[in-house]
Amino acid sequence: MTEQAPETPGQELAPEEERKPVVFAVRIDPVLREQIEGLRGITEQSVNDVGVEALNDWVTKTLTDEAISQKAMAELDAEEKRLQERRANIAGILGQTATAGGASGVATSEPNNSPNSRRGKARPGS
Repeated sequence: MTEQAPETPGQELAPEEERKPVVFAVRIDPVLREQIEGLRGITEQSVNDVGVEALNDWVTKTLTDEAISQKAMAELDAEEKRLQERRANIAGILGQTATAGGASGVATSEPNNSPNSRRGKARPGS
């Protein structure tokens, strides 16, 4: 039996030859367009080849930018904090305690039998 990577719904990874290219159109200044047309004629590259090369270079440069990495990690930390707060709020509504691992259990506090208890309707004279 061979091991396979777990599948993520909506993100099926296909081998390079099975992925089909998609259109990614950009609007550029007419002067830049003329420069590109002139240069690609000299290099004998297609507009698509030039665009793919430029975008690959940009992605590579951006992925190695420390400021971008720090921003991405800060956004992940903020999202994790929001999710933890949401989990705690929902657990509080359900009368459960939220744990760091995401599992929740029934709260272990004693039942509240005081007159200020919020269960049921208030009774006159109680």
